[in-house]
Amino acid sequence: MRVIIQKVSQASVTVENEVISKINRGYFLLVGISTTDTEAEMQRFAKKVCGMRLFEQDENDIFNNLWKKNIKDIDGEILSVSQFTLYAKTKKGTKPDFHRSQKSEIANPLYDLFICHLKKELGNEKKVFDGKFGGMMSCSLTNEGPCTIILDTEEQ
Repeated sequence: MRVIIQKVSQASVTVENEVISKINRGYFLLVGISTTDTEAEMQRFAKKVCGMRLFEQDENDIFNNLWKKNIKDIDGEILSVSQFTLYAKTKKGTKPDFHRSQKSEIANPLYDLFICHLKKELGNEKKVFDGKFGGMMSCSLTNEGPCTIILDTEEQ
């Protein structure tokens, strides 16, 4: 599993010119599921995402108070987007190889499980949103910091 966490002041997902999800302060996630991922990774990664301390203690003094609070501490929101392209292999040639990405029929239920675990870990299902699995989406966000963290099963 690979999750890109971006700390944002706002983010949204648009499908066919309609905004389907929108958040304010929190995390924008890109989530890739590999052919080796299991249900256990979905729970472990949801817990890790919600526990990551990427927020400052005091918004007015960011330089001395970085990395103090997690998403739960700030009552933040999460917008998660499935992203099979995170497992693209590009070593040979110019056409990406997606063989390490899980097939949709297996990845979709795993991704849904990840969303359920995020809601449980955050303790408020009304603070977790997602895009359209397998859909063509336009994502908009304002990355604060900028702060971008990569979580990967290979580094856990």
